[in-house]
Amino acid sequence: MARPQKPPSERRTEYLHLRLSPTELSAIERYAAEAGVTVAEYVRATAMKTPPRKRPVRERTLAMLQYELNSIATNLAQLEAATGESNFGAWAKFVGKDLIERTTDRTDLTALIESHHARINGVGVAVNAMARRANQGKDIDPDEVTETLTLLKDVLEPIRAKVKEPPRERDDPEREGGRDAL
Repeated sequence: MARPQKPPSERRTEYLHLRLSPTELSAIERYAAEAGVTVAEYVRATAMKTPPRKRPVRERTLAMLQYELNSIATNLAQLEAATGESNFGAWAKFVGKDLIERTTDRTDLTALIESHHARINGVGVAVNAMARRANQGKDIDPDEVTETLTLLKDVLEPIRAKVKEPPRERDDPEREGGRDAL
């Protein structure tokens, strides 16, 4: 079911263009990340003199992972379209569909995701660079493809393995340092 439409006065249809120094932008991005909201949400809330609503760490972490996976999948799909190689399409489906579906609502993965975020982002940057070159009609080195896809596999393996396991319950005694509630 689609979300009900907002009245015209509440729809966000206007844009605000703002010039910032790199230092200012970096600070705003950091403040938004600390609050667990997007830059747009942070700037809007700050400008309206309302504190941004912080999202719980688990929710922020899952949203970050899904953003990274979606970005990687989009770039892999672009690589398939630009090169005609179906291997990229298979990877795009695995990353952008299968892995995202399996991680949705898996708050038990928070620590694992946080510990792998920098590596996931790093391989995402590498996939993005290949997609950018392919979209410009430039050749992609087959060794680079092999290396990048191997790195992607290695980086995502701990998450793939963990989502094969059933989620742990929130009141799991092991989660509370092994202590029983009684």
